[in-house]
Amino acid sequence: MPKYNLPPGYGFFESYARTIKLVKQPLEVMAYSFNRFGDSYSVYAGAGTKTIMTRNAEFINHVLQKQHRSYQKSRLSTEMLAKYAGHGLLTTVGEYWLRQRRLIQPGFHVQKIKALYEIIDKTVDKFLEDFPTKENMDIYPLMHRAAFQIVVDSLFDIDIEEEKFNELATIISEAQTFVVKEIRQPHLNWWFRLKGQERYHLERSAQAREIIKGIIKGRRESNEEFNDLLDMLLNTRYEDTGEPMTDDQLVDEIFILIIAGHETTANALAWTLYLLANNPEIQEELRSSTSSLSIEETVKSSELSCTVQESMRLYPPAWITDRIALEDDEFQDYKFPKGSTVITVFREAHRDPRIWKDPEKFDPSRFEKKNFTKEQSKAYYPFGAGPRLCIGNNFAMAEMAIFMQKFVQKFKVIATGQVPKEIPLITLRPDKILLSVEKV
Repeated sequence: MPKYNLPPGYGFFESYARTIKLVKQPLEVMAYSFNRFGDSYSVYAGAGTKTIMTRNAEFINHVLQKQHRSYQKSRLSTEMLAKYAGHGLLTTVGEYWLRQRRLIQPGFHVQKIKALYEIIDKTVDKFLEDFPTKENMDIYPLMHRAAFQIVVDSLFDIDIEEEKFNELATIISEAQTFVVKEIRQPHLNWWFRLKGQERYHLERSAQAREIIKGIIKGRRESNEEFNDLLDMLLNTRYEDTGEPMTDDQLVDEIFILIIAGHETTANALAWTLYLLANNPEIQEELRSSTSSLSIEETVKSSELSCTVQESMRLYPPAWITDRIALEDDEFQDYKFPKGSTVITVFREAHRDPRIWKDPEKFDPSRFEKKNFTKEQSKAYYPFGAGPRLCIGNNFAMAEMAIFMQKFVQKFKVIATGQVPKEIPLITLRPDKILLSVEKV
């Protein structure tokens, strides 16, 4: 009897051919593989190791929650991003990650986030003042700009020079695209270094860090208090030493908050507007039901929450993650060795017809309390799962609710017939979303 029993899947030669296709069409290759092998399949990863891909909700919960101590994020999803973004919550593992998480977590409690509502509200109002109304325009860059402005204003409730603001946005977007190239094509990393691409992005990241350091220095010298995330980070203290974070640690955490906080929100807002444009009756119901809400009522609104949650079910911003087994493990009939990589594909789990009725249909009502089942709650991962659940989930839901409420009261989005292509980078980004926008 074999010691290990992995899911069926690809052997050495097929794995190599699959990898080449995966670089160009990751979603299509994964969908084909799941249809061929079932909810989990294995891929030869070289040096005798295997990678397991899964969309099985029970398997995902096993890895991310029940047995989370037996797993950690891979080098690809931590060290490679850390080269450019620093060692923040998203890119660290082990005791250091746990210490940082315990330090920062209280600042993102729902009660603490309430202090940011007014900043978000003011930012959205200003952004929508000059929002364009025209036919057949790409809505995605606008959502990207809006989300970036919200997270930057929430971090630093001050006016940042336009040049520095644009520089930060450009550097972060470029870095994410390049990291994905490195992860998907590790055999070409020598070529990226030879061409100077790695050095270029490292230098650009250093420029971004200097901008953030300048903002921190200015805040300290001002001796003023602000109800923003920077003040929260500056005022945190380690329980064991009573010491604050160093400036380098502050920059690392802020850099990660900007990267994780704006890209995911931009994607979710863009996909939500696309879905509302293609379901005008739902858009009208949302407009009618949220017409006269206060900020706190907006954040608590079931209609807004259900709409955003259903959008993230179909197009989860954080659509995939990975874990490395720190010891031999087993799940149901599968037994796999220490060092195996398990890749959990949230997007596929969110469209499992055994769990979600009419999974391709946009139906916010499925997230109403009376309809949302326990089985569905265990198969829904818009912010990940387990101890590494996104620390900013409360903040993200609040900012998206505030933005959507204000947007649908001012504007109507109309479908153009264009179907966006999903671009699966670190997040699930649309290539473009062409909509017509009219004032209400």
